[in-house]
Amino acid sequence: MPIADSIPTDLPTTNRPINAGASMNDNASRLDGVAKVTGAAKYGRDVFPANGLFVAFVRCPWGVGELTSHDKDAAAAVPGVIEVEVNKKDGTYHGATAGYVAAESHQALQRGLRALNCKWKRKAAKTRLEDEIGEAPPVGEAAAAILKDAELKLEAVYSTEVQTHSSLETHGVSIDHKGDSAVVYASTQGTFSVRDGLDDAIGLKRSQYEVVCEYIGGGFGSKLNGAGKEGTTAAKLASKYKRPVYLFCNRAEEHLDTGNRPGSRTRVSMAFKKDGTILGGEVRTWGSVGPNKGGGGCNIPGGRYNLGEVKKEHEDVSLNAGMPRAFRAPGHPQGSFAEELMLDEIALACGLDPLEMRMKLIKAGDIKEMAELGAKLIGWDKRAKTGSQTGVVRRGFGMGVTSWGRFPAKTDAEVVINQDGSVEARTGTQDIGTGQRTMVSIVTADTLGVPLEAVSVRIGHSNLPEGPGSGGSVTTVNSAPAMMAAANDAKAKLLDAVAKRVNAKPEELEIKGGVVMKGGDKVLAWKDACAALGNAVVGKGENTQQTVQADKTKGNSNGAQFVDLSVDTQTGVIKVNRIVAIQSCGRVVARKMAESQIIGGVIQGVSYALFENRLLDRVTGAMVNPNLEWYKIAGPCDMPHIEPVLWTKGATGPRSLGEPPTIPTSGAIACAVLNAIGSPVRSLPLTPDKVLAALEKGRPA
Repeated sequence: MPIADSIPTDLPTTNRPINAGASMNDNASRLDGVAKVTGAAKYGRDVFPANGLFVAFVRCPWGVGELTSHDKDAAAAVPGVIEVEVNKKDGTYHGATAGYVAAESHQALQRGLRALNCKWKRKAAKTRLEDEIGEAPPVGEAAAAILKDAELKLEAVYSTEVQTHSSLETHGVSIDHKGDSAVVYASTQGTFSVRDGLDDAIGLKRSQYEVVCEYIGGGFGSKLNGAGKEGTTAAKLASKYKRPVYLFCNRAEEHLDTGNRPGSRTRVSMAFKKDGTILGGEVRTWGSVGPNKGGGGCNIPGGRYNLGEVKKEHEDVSLNAGMPRAFRAPGHPQGSFAEELMLDEIALACGLDPLEMRMKLIKAGDIKEMAELGAKLIGWDKRAKTGSQTGVVRRGFGMGVTSWGRFPAKTDAEVVINQDGSVEARTGTQDIGTGQRTMVSIVTADTLGVPLEAVSVRIGHSNLPEGPGSGGSVTTVNSAPAMMAAANDAKAKLLDAVAKRVNAKPEELEIKGGVVMKGGDKVLAWKDACAALGNAVVGKGENTQQTVQADKTKGNSNGAQFVDLSVDTQTGVIKVNRIVAIQSCGRVVARKMAESQIIGGVIQGVSYALFENRLLDRVTGAMVNPNLEWYKIAGPCDMPHIEPVLWTKGATGPRSLGEPPTIPTSGAIACAVLNAIGSPVRSLPLTPDKVLAALEKGRPA
């Protein structure tokens, strides 16, 4: 990473003293931070090879449409248009592809699309999940038996709307095809999945093309699908014309056809005692999956609470709208919203403090400890009894808990020590934005015993050692051990060469602060030690399923979040004031990056809770807000003060961190709203109209 080689990265911070000493390196800033904020970092969307073709898809404008006519000849006659392809007549959602146009310039491309003059016959579309569910069946016999003699019962329906990925860098590729070789600049969460998906389309041997992804402008799971239709279409055209091809979605297409977090409906029928003991019952969920056949799962029960004997039923429901793709903890935020609000409603019915009741239900001991700390940090003792406030602006407190597993993925890594003392760490794994470069540099430097500035990093190229895609929070968990192994291998080779030079045994030597030591005495400076090498040494490391399982950590990333907010009862506006997010993530490599991950997850949860909602026209099936003006995402003025707390108790190795912080946020916010106004808002997003309706419903007659 040459652009960062001369930029100081070891900058101390006085923020969040509670996390001091929690990581391998508390002060390292992002190696690529300056490159990103100055515009020096080049994303795939920034690459425009000379003599390239521009490509765009022909898309259905309605929820269901039939292409009745088009003028292919007129489009092909537009100056600069190279190829027009129309290969489908039916569209089952707004944005569904029916062909493409390729042209010499962006202007010619737009003219060609207009000249194609597609005429679509609009048909009836299915646009709302609740309309397609119909009347839900009664609870099953087993659940009915549990509910029959219960002291108390809760029957409730919770719902969440579709959240689109809204990646700042839209989906696509730029392929610099030179005839007998090619470089594919992809916006992807999987360098190697893109490479594997282009073998047939690009018309070259794998050794003749390379996939590059050094920077990604957002993904959250939607860019895990390999090359995708954008990549394969561009590759086929590049292969056909032996020319570069540029194909990136525009902003509207990003909302329509690059995946989403599906909407959900959750019906709970739960039996419980007056002391807050939950006996069980039934949870029935539905997920909206577009024309897809799966992907609408809703994770409730989440397995974090003792909820008795719960029967679970789930059904995916097809609508005429864009389909789901993996989205940061798929299925979990939807389920957590329903589960956490359900628990607060049960606590209210029992006259119990929700924290007190949860402490009896939480299964994991460390989550209980986190809940105790979180309650202290947020000021839970200031929480008013639910429904007791009468002022215009009312304060609410809520909480939720989270967990995430650890998933092994084979990962290779290399560390090169050169004779001049420079070190290069290599992994083909991409950086989705979590700080992979910085993590690799810290792990390598720490393992070798050299300063951070001695290490340069190469990532995101398919000709580098293979690593996992950035999904499921697997990147650091698997690449850190592989990089440690590679650094240890390189260090052993270096010390073997030094030992021969100084007449010592390799096991007698160690490296501290860039100095080779023996029994506490300096033997050689780093550069002198490297000069003893006949050639550069290459250390190799790998992380296999066996090495992951051999790690002493259990792998769970548990957490607890607490919310303090205000509700204006005249306008229905919610203002989230403060969120405390306590998160275990094993052995932390870089404090700032870990804190940033937690903060980012909470921000996404706040946005999901308060604003995000794909709106479909009920008549036409078209999305009416495929933009960042009317598809509302939380902005700077909507942000609470977020306090991330790194929980490292008992940690010996890295654990997952990407997914868990975004799981409990929306549920904790909904619980805080209930505490403030005394009536639940059971549907996300928690917009002012819903808050006012809940207030009206809860007002005595």
